[in-house]
Amino acid sequence: MTDDKTPDRPDHATDGAGAEPLAAPRGDTAPAPQDADLSQAARAFWAALMRALGRGGRGLGRAASTGIGQGGAALRGLSSRAARTGTAAVDKLRAQRETARSSGGDAGPETQGGSQDTAQSAAPRLSLGARAVQGWRNATARRRARLDQRKLRPAATVRATRWVWRTVFGLAFLLLLGIVLAGGVLVWAVRDLPLADMLPPLEEPTLTVEDEAGDTLFTRGAYRAGYVPLDEMPGHLPQAVSAIEDRRFREHPGVDIEGIGRAMWRNISSGGVVEGGSTITQQLVKVLYLDPERTYKRKLQEMVLALGLERQLGKDRIMELYLNSTYLGAGAWGMPAAAQLYFDKPVQELSLAQSAILAATIRAPSAINPESDLDRARERAEVVLSVMRDLEWIDAAAFESASAELATLEPTPPPARAGSYFADWVLDEAQELSGAVDGPLNVTATLDMELQAKAEKILRDAIAGRGAEAGASQGAIVAMTPDGRVRAMVGGVDYETSQFNRATDAMRQPGSTFKLPVYLAALVMGADPDTRLPDEPIDIDGYAPENFNGRYAGMVTLREAFTRSLNAATVRLAQEVGIEQVIEVSRQLGIESDLTPTPSLALGSSEVSLLDMTEAYAAILAGRAPIAATGIASLKLGDTGVALSVSGSDPNAVKLNRTRKPMLSMLRDVVQNGTGKRAAIDGFAAGKTGTSQNSRDAWFIGFTDRLVVGVWVGNDDNSPMNDVTGGGLPTEIWREVVLAAGGAGAARAPSAESQTPVRVRRGTDVTSTNADRLRRTAAQEQPNCNVRACSRAYRSFRASDCSFQPYSGPRKLCTR
Repeated sequence: MTDDKTPDRPDHATDGAGAEPLAAPRGDTAPAPQDADLSQAARAFWAALMRALGRGGRGLGRAASTGIGQGGAALRGLSSRAARTGTAAVDKLRAQRETARSSGGDAGPETQGGSQDTAQSAAPRLSLGARAVQGWRNATARRRARLDQRKLRPAATVRATRWVWRTVFGLAFLLLLGIVLAGGVLVWAVRDLPLADMLPPLEEPTLTVEDEAGDTLFTRGAYRAGYVPLDEMPGHLPQAVSAIEDRRFREHPGVDIEGIGRAMWRNISSGGVVEGGSTITQQLVKVLYLDPERTYKRKLQEMVLALGLERQLGKDRIMELYLNSTYLGAGAWGMPAAAQLYFDKPVQELSLAQSAILAATIRAPSAINPESDLDRARERAEVVLSVMRDLEWIDAAAFESASAELATLEPTPPPARAGSYFADWVLDEAQELSGAVDGPLNVTATLDMELQAKAEKILRDAIAGRGAEAGASQGAIVAMTPDGRVRAMVGGVDYETSQFNRATDAMRQPGSTFKLPVYLAALVMGADPDTRLPDEPIDIDGYAPENFNGRYAGMVTLREAFTRSLNAATVRLAQEVGIEQVIEVSRQLGIESDLTPTPSLALGSSEVSLLDMTEAYAAILAGRAPIAATGIASLKLGDTGVALSVSGSDPNAVKLNRTRKPMLSMLRDVVQNGTGKRAAIDGFAAGKTGTSQNSRDAWFIGFTDRLVVGVWVGNDDNSPMNDVTGGGLPTEIWREVVLAAGGAGAARAPSAESQTPVRVRRGTDVTSTNADRLRRTAAQEQPNCNVRACSRAYRSFRASDCSFQPYSGPRKLCTR
């Protein structure tokens, strides 16, 4: 037995200096080159590791551009291959060590030492790459050996650590990606915002109608009153607006996240849109900056601008701008305008109930306002008052008082915004002409306010008195100059009760007033007032008209038949002239309604309007046809200061050179000797009576030397009156209107030349203008611009320079 710490000696060895222990070469000499190799391998390993990390980083970069999935797969493949290579290297290293141990145990000291020296001297020096690979393999083998020695599931721990780091890096990447995307969306949303401009919104075109004295009759379109500071408004007005539109106005920074969430929840819960999330600041942004387009982009822009507006202006300034600019229906922009429009008072004098009803109008101004739907406006105003009470902005006594006032509150618009038969009619005409005008339009009306007021009273008194006794409940009056300028128009007894305009829109049978185109057609064919024709019974395929008194006059002249309104003679005359000729003459006179080509047409069986028939009689007085009635004397373009005249005459009118005088004489005989005697006045007067079957309609249309007046009396339900004829009540009304207008100015009929309208030269500058070449040329070469004819002929017509755009080339002057 020997001590395990002392090597055994062979039998032939002796003590002495020359003896060498057998373990010395392995224990002292061999480790030195192994330590050197490991150090070099470690350095090579770290160098290779750094290069690998560099390649991995570049691979990650490429993976980011080509796809995270591909990069991850490449890394997993690289790791797998490295693991397999490292495992193979460890196995090979272990096999080499086992082989070395086996060889070392069998060889003697001399042989072993000699072989090591020989191997060390014969082995070539490894390259840096080979040493790095070898170092990598050795390091992998040592790492796996350490992991094999761990007891607490080292593989799971590594996997968990990798998962944590991958999660952290993934979340960081997603966060960065979200920030980039959000920034991109924000840039897209705000790139075209008008951040440098803070202008009020473009108003809708404003139409102002004035009389010839310059007094405003009425206005339509946008209506703005003066700007009123917030401290001059009653304190309950901004509170009422905030209560219904933005309760947290004083708390949020311009965008109310809480309000948006609440609105989304309520809308989802109700299955529809019942609440909006826009703040007052956002609504102001839409008014000042943005168009009404509803897109996500506009919503983002709205939010960005709202936040900026809050920082720049502050709460009070924002509320002030909002109250002065929000739309409140009926053309009113801002609370000052709405106070004037709905209650005819300044905004400083609004009561709590009036403030509540105006605040209630903001959400749906066109549908819910005191003028269009007072009941719904009251209901919503009650909600406003309730919210103000719940928020303790008003006490119970103020709530009860305002609610009581609200129950009886009625709008009181100023006269300039009130409607009338003439206003409604001229508004339609002005809107037709305004299509050729950009910007505000000032219209000078042809209306004579004094005559209009008198005509309204005359009709109202006549229907209330004599009309009621005769079973007549309605009437209409049109008074115009011979060139078609309407001086008065009454479309019914009471506009407030019924806005239906019986002067322009009611289609009624004209009776004998339609005999005008029949006899005019005969004159055109060569007859004269002394031409004779039989007034005898006539039967045309079962149609057998009778005279009013049931008797026949025999052979009569055209003058007598027209003056006495003989039906049988008139129907026979129409048959000789031809019904188609009668219709053609009617069209030339301006009668545009449907005319049925039957024998009864000669007695007025086809329905026409009072305005059309009055135009036809005006054509006889003017000596040219047709005459188009108009309520507009001139237009003034707000942006240019240019005034344009509007005439009722047609540039293509036919002159009644030969037929005017005999027709005038027959019409005058009706007043002097026929059915229209009650219309007689001092001076020249002419006209024709008309009565439809069973006295359902009664007419008188006639003229003096300077005014044409048409009157109709009847019932809206077309029920018969009690023996009312055109020579009775309508003729009396006609006479009163004519006398109210000043009567006749001459004893005889005026000449046709005296009826030629005086038309204002276009291009009259109200202020100095820098008109372009086309407008100067128009003023020089085209003295008159027929706005009516040009606007109807050309869709591209522009009134400011009286031009239109042809299919090719520059704009051209309208010469119609």
